Order: sequence, then structure tokens, then C-alpha cells
Amino acid sequence: MSSAGAVDPLLLRAWHEVSEGIMVLDARQWRVEHVNAAGAAIYGLAPADLTGKLLSEVFPAAVGGDFHAELRRTRAEGGLVTWSGAVPGTGRWIAVRAQRVETAPGAKVLCSFRDVTAEHALEVERDELTRSLERSLEHTTRLLHLSETLTATRTVTDVAAAAAAVARDGFGAAYAALSVVDHERRLLRTPFTGEYAPGAQQQWQDLPLDGPGPGTLALRQGHPRFDDATSLRTNFPDLAHRWEAGRVRYLATVPLVAAGRTLGLLTMVWHEDLELSENQRAMLVALASYSTQALQRALLLDERTAAARTLQTSMLTRDLPQVGDLELVARYVPAHAGDQVGGDWYDGVLLPDGTTLLVIGDVAGHDITAAAEMGQLRIALRALAVDRDDPPAELLDRLESVVDSFRSDAILASCLVARVEQDGAARAAGLRTLRWANAGHPPPVLVLPDGTARVLGAAPDLLLGVGAGRRTDHVVDVPAGSTLLLYTDGLVERRDDDLDAGTERLRAEASALAGADLADGLDRLLARLRGQADDDVALLAVRFHPHA
Repeated sequence: MSSAGAVDPLLLRAWHEVSEGIMVLDARQWRVEHVNAAGAAIYGLAPADLTGKLLSEVFPAAVGGDFHAELRRTRAEGGLVTWSGAVPGTGRWIAVRAQRVETAPGAKVLCSFRDVTAEHALEVERDELTRSLERSLEHTTRLLHLSETLTATRTVTDVAAAAAAVARDGFGAAYAALSVVDHERRLLRTPFTGEYAPGAQQQWQDLPLDGPGPGTLALRQGHPRFDDATSLRTNFPDLAHRWEAGRVRYLATVPLVAAGRTLGLLTMVWHEDLELSENQRAMLVALASYSTQALQRALLLDERTAAARTLQTSMLTRDLPQVGDLELVARYVPAHAGDQVGGDWYDGVLLPDGTTLLVIGDVAGHDITAAAEMGQLRIALRALAVDRDDPPAELLDRLESVVDSFRSDAILASCLVARVEQDGAARAAGLRTLRWANAGHPPPVLVLPDGTARVLGAAPDLLLGVGAGRRTDHVVDVPAGSTLLLYTDGLVERRDDDLDAGTERLRAEASALAGADLADGLDRLLARLRGQADDDVALLAVRFHPHA
């Protein structure tokens, strides 16, 4: 301006033609003292519509809002203040630079601002894209973790437990269950349920396939169901007690279908009202898909394991010979890993000459092949023993020849064969002779009548299937009242300990067999030593009672 108060034409022209909006406000009442055309245009007005008016008159929506608060902050702080935000009462977005200016009549607030609506829209789009990418990454990460978790499962219970854990951790479900369709009995069985509400678990197990409920309905319809509390109580009023017992406010039920055959159902329960997003539902469908594959694999493994168990059990001797003063008792305990079978076996054979033959063995492997190979060895050994009166070492050497003829990929097995012998002099002395040969098997334990237990630790010969060298017989006299213990390595072998330590534990515990009922004694011995062993255990015990 000139000294006379007139406006310099060049400044006035610049004031009106500058692209940024400029406004001068009285800092006390927030009256608009000056505004250029660009500033008024942002609000859809002309400068004359704003000049001389209070901000609250022309922009009532600004009063008490963020824009008003930033103006007050500018007045209080005195320095340069910047902010961006929505223009009150419009759909525009502006970036503001404001500063208090001291003048003779009173403080002013000078504001310059520009329209950043397009830039803001791009930022919003960018942020939404970033969030979408983050959700996709999280989705992919969860699916990868889910795939890895379920790939590691082997049994149906493992699959159910893994799916329930993912449901809780990934979806915030209160509890979840994976159920298996029993087509033969027309039931929906639940092997693992996680944490149910008190009393709810019993109400959800073994549901008839044709019965009421969202789960069985989802199976019949062949697609997922998502029911909130209102839907559950409206569509399934007869099951109101079930929703109350389980505190069910939201329920997702997803059929597990493979190659057109329904295998099971994934159920997830929430205790609060909610609605799953499309992304969450997609994740849930993916969980069901991975669970279906894992369940299909586990069911197939169950079938194979059941067949192998049946084969293995059928080959174990049920009725051991009880000859004269010898008492034979056996036990077989499968591994804790229910999906495994082994090649452990025991046998007791009364030979044509009246001698009792004892056998304990273990074929390498934990599958149906090992069970089948065990059966081959057991039958071959029985046939060889009955065919000719050989000492144990020769019997094992002959068995080695048979093993070689089975196939090019030879069977590998440990085996201990023993004969209980007695001539007239030994009978008169109350003794029996144990003659045995050991093809790589854990050594026998002999418990004397006074409880002294000793490991018959003669050096074992090579395993069956190695096909080298000849085996050696060992002999020991056994007093009346003694107990002989033959066993497989599952009884003494532990991952975190060596075999010698396990054998010593067995020797110490076996002392308790002296004088005890043999069957009860074996059960107690197994209870003390079995623990968390990862292998099958076969156990054959012989009590040498005194002659009557």
C-alpha cells in the first residue's frame, strides 16, 4: 500500500491472481478482513460474499471443529502453523499455512491455503491399497502357516487339534471342532473338541447325520453356513439349550468334501455377536480346504494302520504253551504313536521232543511292511524249529538262509532264540539249562529266586539279514523259582538316554518279579518302565517253578 493508504495496483493484482487462497482474519472475533478470489473460490463464493463477515456466519460448520481449533492454536503460538483437513461444509480438502501477524489495530491471522482434494484422494487410494496388500500378505502368511501345520499332522486327532488351534488363533473363535462323518453308522463324530463350555461337549458329540442343527444341515446342503444368535434361535429353536450351554453367539459350519465325498465338518463358535468379513470367510474356506486334505490323508493312514495292527495281532501267539513246571506269560504294547505298527513279536513253541522253544524278535521299520515281514519270519522260524532238532545258533543260521530267499532287498531284524533243556542230572539238582543264541537283540534278564537280577550279556551276533558269519550258542543253568525275561528294545530305549542305562533300569526293576504273580509282575514292570516310549514293546517271561 502507499503512504496514503491506497492499494498498490501491482500488489492488488498479485493478491487477486495468485493461485493460492489467501485470507486475513481478525484474531479476536475471527472476522474476515481480506480474502482473494482463489481463497473465496475454494468455498464456492466471491470475495465480496466473505469480506467483513464473521467466520461463524459464513462457515458455521467450522465452529468448534478442527479448523477452528487450528486457528486458535495459531493465535496462541504465534509461529507458523500448518495443517490439512476437510473444508467444513464442503467435500474439499485443503492444506493450510497460518501465522499470527501483529498490527496496530490488533492481531491478525494470515492464512494461505491450497486445494489438495485430488492429492488427498490419491493418498486415500494409496493407503487403502497398502492396507489391502497388508491384508493379502497376512492372508498368505496365515495360509502358509496353516499348510505347514496341517502337513505335519498324521492322525485324525492331530488334524482336529491343529484346525482348532488355527480357528482360535487366526479367527478369535472361542472354540472349534473338527468332526468326522461315519457313513456306516450315519453319525457325525468329534474326536477332538478343544475347550468346550461346561456341559456342552456331551451335547455335540456323535450327532445323527439326519438330525437337526446347522452342522448337519450344512452337510446335507453341501455349503458353509454362518449363523448369528438370531438365526440360530429362529431356525433351530429346538436346540436353544445347546446354544445356551455353549454360549453360542455366532456359529460357522463348513463341510469338508473331497472328490465329491463328505469327510467331515469344521465348526467354529464365538461367544460374542459379530459378522465375518469376506476376507475372513475366504480364509475359513481355505482352512477347510487344507483341513480336508489333511483329514483325507489321516483317514487313509488310519485304515492302513488298522489293517497292519490286525495283521500284526493275528500273528502274535495267543496261547503260549504251559509245559510241566514252566509258566509262560507275554505282553505286547503298541507304540504311543497310534499311526505306527512295528515288527515286534514273541513266540513259544513246544517242539516234538518236548523241549520248549522261546523266541523274541524285532523287524526294522514301523509300517505294514514290517508287520508282514515279522509274520514271514515267525512262520519260517516255527517251520524250521519243528522240522529239525537244531540248537539255537544253527536255527538262526538256517533262518538267515530263508531270509535271503525272500527278496533281493533283505529283511533286517534282531532275534533271540532260546531252548529250555533239562537232563536227568539237572532235574535231580533242581536246575534247568537255558541255551540261547542272539542275532543282534537286547540281552535276556534272569531274576533268581532271591531277587538277584542279572543281564545275560554275552556278545550278540549280527542281525538277521546281514548274511555274514555263524552264530554262537550260550548256556546258563537256571535254578527253580527263577524268572527269565525276554523283551524288545522299546522297553529300554529312550531318545534322551543310552541303551546301557535303559538295560540297567530294567535289571533293577526286574528284581520285583521274584516271588510275585508273574502276570501282575509284568504289568507293574511295564507301568514303571514304559513311560513315553516311542516304540512297540514285546515282552515274554518264563517262570521256572520247582518240580511238583
